[in-house]
Amino acid sequence: MGMRHQSLPVNRIRERCALWVLRIAGSAVVALYVVLAAVLPTRPVTDNTPGFMTPVLGFELASEPAHVFGILGAPGAATRDETVRRMDLGNRIDFLFMVAYPALFVGIGLLLAAQGHVRGWVRLVLLVLPVVMTVGDALENRELLVLSAATEPSLMVEPLLRLRLFTVIKWAAIYGWSGLVAVHVWRAAGWWRWSALPFAMAAALGVVSLIHLPAIEYGMFPLAVAWLMAYIRSFQT
Repeated sequence: MGMRHQSLPVNRIRERCALWVLRIAGSAVVALYVVLAAVLPTRPVTDNTPGFMTPVLGFELASEPAHVFGILGAPGAATRDETVRRMDLGNRIDFLFMVAYPALFVGIGLLLAAQGHVRGWVRLVLLVLPVVMTVGDALENRELLVLSAATEPSLMVEPLLRLRLFTVIKWAAIYGWSGLVAVHVWRAAGWWRWSALPFAMAAALGVVSLIHLPAIEYGMFPLAVAWLMAYIRSFQT
């Protein structure tokens, strides 16, 4: 068995490793997504951040104390405590999710590298940006937990500024990675090459978000399709 393993070409071994990273990370993403969907609040207490559909994204991209209170409820609101509890629990679980989805990105980058579709600086960027996503997401979550505990608008000003910085860094890394990988996954063999289209669409919506912030949320849908395609691809050897 050992001799057989050693006789495999190096790129084939790397490809198998990349597929296992994709399988494990993809399975974790799916499982954690289901858990988060069950835990996180599905609607704001009163109003969401303008333009956003889900309270989670609205909270991430809040820029005013009124946005936070609209999503979580003002101090004394009947449903505030339960909404804050669910949002905090979801944000703590998200510390696992923020490792899982960048690992999925890493797996895609490793697979493309093993197949010879990326090399040099492109390969480096595809492996470094997931680290940026994780760090940005972790710092973002820290500010979200601070904001959910605050009941005075004056105490929210600085956390909101930091939140916007960290959130923009995270999403810029996600959509920048998606645009770069779209070019190179198109060179892959078989049906998986078509994942270039949702990756490119997600990246394009990331650019649109520079002038229309809610486009960040729109880009999540094609990105989820691209993730699913990569996950399915990982079970084909």
